[in-house]
Amino acid sequence: MTIFLTGHIKPDLDSITATITYAEFLKKIKRYENMVLVSVCSGKPNKETIHILEKFDIKIPPLLDDTEIEATDAFILVDHNEESQRHPKVTREQVIEIIDHHKINVNFTSPVRLDVKPFGATNSIIYELFDMYGIKPSDKTKKLMLAAILSDTVGLKSSTTTGFDSEAANKLAKETDLDIDKFTFEIFKAKSDITGLSPDEIVRKDFKIFDFSGKKVFINQLETVEPAKVLSQKEKLLETLEEIKSQENVGHAYLVITDILKINSKIMYTTDEEKEIVEKAFVTEDKDGIADIGPRMSRKKDIAPKIEEAMLKN
Repeated sequence: MTIFLTGHIKPDLDSITATITYAEFLKKIKRYENMVLVSVCSGKPNKETIHILEKFDIKIPPLLDDTEIEATDAFILVDHNEESQRHPKVTREQVIEIIDHHKINVNFTSPVRLDVKPFGATNSIIYELFDMYGIKPSDKTKKLMLAAILSDTVGLKSSTTTGFDSEAANKLAKETDLDIDKFTFEIFKAKSDITGLSPDEIVRKDFKIFDFSGKKVFINQLETVEPAKVLSQKEKLLETLEEIKSQENVGHAYLVITDILKINSKIMYTTDEEKEIVEKAFVTEDKDGIADIGPRMSRKKDIAPKIEEAMLKN
């Protein structure tokens, strides 16, 4: 029997590295001593993830699409729990664990081990587990956990950042001799690189599909140090955003462009209804298909809940 650790579709740095760091933790505590633990990617790794894994000479996990799954195999889900964000190969019956930092929306027919905490990153939970069990992670795992925490908390500036995230990041930085500010800039420079990407790839770069009381909503967030490069393609991006609705079978679609240096976000949409929802959600005004929503950095905490609330009132 093989246990596969996998993150959500369109995986980010926290999602993919968590499969690696949590696998090391599980092996060290011998929770599944007689089973094989394998990290897999539910989608193609982004440039940020590839950069970090190559920087620390860590092999990129194989794609779940290319992996043969037996009926007797099991899955551990990291950095997600909702069915809409799971890879199609993951069946409800095969899930045995979930470790995540997002709101819970699950429905299983048998008991599942859940470790869900309101931290800024899944790797913060994993760091806490190493600490609680008195187990020392490898140097490479320390570096991966630090990179993921800094990425998911936007360099500890996001509203999702907790005191524990900051404490963990600072301890890991000291132990690995990495400068938090310099490392954060390096991470986001790689993350925001859109060189060679098509409009479709940009609009899908880091998206999630939410179910807001039966209404499916596509929200892609692009965190960047060069927002002007993205905004210069506005017309093509708006066309692509509209096309995605039929392709993904969603009723609403938004593209959030987050400037991590200025701590500011702008949001794109294509319809009058979407415009009305955005203006209600963020008390802002539309300017040709774009609205400035201020210092909102977290899709999970600052953006998606506001859109959901406005939609339910609309």
